Amino acid sequence: MTDIDGSNTSESTTNESTAGIPPNAAALPWPRLIALACAAFATVTMEMLPSGLLPQIGRGLGVDPAVVGMLVTAWALTIVVTGIPLVRITRKARRARLIPAALGVVAAAGAATAFAPTFETALLGRVIAAAGHGVLVAVIVVYVADIVAPERIGRAMAIVLAGPTIAGFVGLPLGIALADVVGWRAIFAGASVVLAVIAVALVPLLADSGESVGTADRASAARWDRSAIPSVGTAVAGALVLVGHFVVFTYVSLVVTDVAQYEPTGLAWFLALFGAAGAVGLVLSAWLSDRWPRATLPAVALAMLAAFALVTIAPTTPAVFVTAIVVWGTAIGLLPPVFQVRVVRLASAQFRSLAGAVVITLLNLGVAAGAALGSLVAGSGTDALAPVAMAVTAVGTIGLLLLGRVGEPTEGDTSTPNSAVADEVVVGTASTTTPVPDSLRPDGVRQRGEAVAFEVGERETCGVEQCR
Repeated sequence: MTDIDGSNTSESTTNESTAGIPPNAAALPWPRLIALACAAFATVTMEMLPSGLLPQIGRGLGVDPAVVGMLVTAWALTIVVTGIPLVRITRKARRARLIPAALGVVAAAGAATAFAPTFETALLGRVIAAAGHGVLVAVIVVYVADIVAPERIGRAMAIVLAGPTIAGFVGLPLGIALADVVGWRAIFAGASVVLAVIAVALVPLLADSGESVGTADRASAARWDRSAIPSVGTAVAGALVLVGHFVVFTYVSLVVTDVAQYEPTGLAWFLALFGAAGAVGLVLSAWLSDRWPRATLPAVALAMLAAFALVTIAPTTPAVFVTAIVVWGTAIGLLPPVFQVRVVRLASAQFRSLAGAVVITLLNLGVAAGAALGSLVAGSGTDALAPVAMAVTAVGTIGLLLLGRVGEPTEGDTSTPNSAVADEVVVGTASTTTPVPDSLRPDGVRQRGEAVAFEVGERETCGVEQCR
């Protein structure tokens, strides 16, 4: 885009700053983002390890593998129960210090599980680790939004959230493979060491992170305000879409073999196709979230709804089923980063910390609720899985479409975001009072002859009422 005097103000102007964003935020802070992705990779690997090591852990602790499953369930329930309260308790801590501390808690608790003499001790270690993980994930989302320019949040979040995705493709399979050689206790101990090393490395790396001036003040003032309405509403609607996903995904093997009537040997191929599509979706999320911040999330939900509709209508038609798998995989790759970016963007500075906790809480609720609903539905017939998933996803999609018109709050604004919030426009290179031409007006909104002040390099975002 160009400013009023005709000079180019596109992305080449990397040193301009937005209110509340450090001057260097226009360029992505790659070392910190990669380090945070590594932290997310390590802690999510720790989260998933028991699901792949149930028999080994059961033998080691002298309990049935079905009982060991409580280590997985307890993790999710702990985050649901403690996520928001712990974020409120830690709200006065600087995020640059809280992230390594939370990672250290996960590392120490993971070590406790590794050396646990009894199942009860292992379970306690998992509960403590889950509490640390919940704080870590909630704070990372907000921290990333704080250290990059608003128009780059999507790209930055996609980099960090690549960590959990890689954990599923690499971390868990590697842990399972090595457990047969060194034992499950060594795997948990090794994961704890990796977490501790990353935590120590993050201390100096984040200390000079350029965290926004006033971040600690905003965190200490963390509170619910009117921006919570669209932010939490979007989180709930997105969680419903996730419920729909897990209704089917929990029993995807039965969908492939019973509903689509493929041989069991074809399952691995469909899962590989699904995973590849998810990786593509994750990559696309970086660009789509920044290019269309309001439209992307509803579009992702519609794509998932279409995939479930295809499985419902013609699951035994190969071309249709393969298309559904590709669309579904791409959509679920897009959903987590797009969903989290949208919720954080809708939150005011005061509510942002709590918004991160709401997101991680509802994500875990969505996983648990989807799996539980899928279990109930599968008992009456696997043919009903896709239609039920479609119905739940449709409800969430409608909510996202309705909330898709809501714009982002301006810096320091705690009111409900205006549905006509404009795209950001850079209109000056010097402190001046300049009327904005009609050609630059968002949504065709005209000002009535008044002048609006713009500061050096700042972006001014205005809603209908402010621009009239």
